[in-house]
Amino acid sequence: MKEAIDYKAVLEDLEARRDALDAAIAALRLLSGEHAVAVGAKSLPVTAEIQADTFVGLNIPEAASKYLRMMGKGAKSTEQLIEALIRGGLKVTPASISSVLRKNNRDGEGDVIKVGRGLWGLQEWYPGRPRRATKSSTADSEEKD
Repeated sequence: MKEAIDYKAVLEDLEARRDALDAAIAALRLLSGEHAVAVGAKSLPVTAEIQADTFVGLNIPEAASKYLRMMGKGAKSTEQLIEALIRGGLKVTPASISSVLRKNNRDGEGDVIKVGRGLWGLQEWYPGRPRRATKSSTADSEEKD
């Protein structure tokens, strides 16, 4: 007689293993100089605050990516990005952040993507979410064919 598989127990075991791997990865990232990383659905505490020069010399997509990585997994609002980037030394406006990040998202550049109305996250956090293509970029690719 075939024994029934306890899928709940299998899932719990896999999740425990994943959490252990995430913790090991998080520790290595902290040792390598990264400040915060996601662990499962939780984040490790941020070990570095945003300083007045945290984003100096970075462009908007680079600074947004760095901020999202510092904060750990979880989408952030446009307002949160604005406040953090300004606090970190980048001069931005709501319109500049949204337009630059949307353009990067459409062009397939950078790793910050729109994940909801006024919400941004890292592409790696949403692996099944495709980048949006614009009508003009679709038309351009058809002309190249």
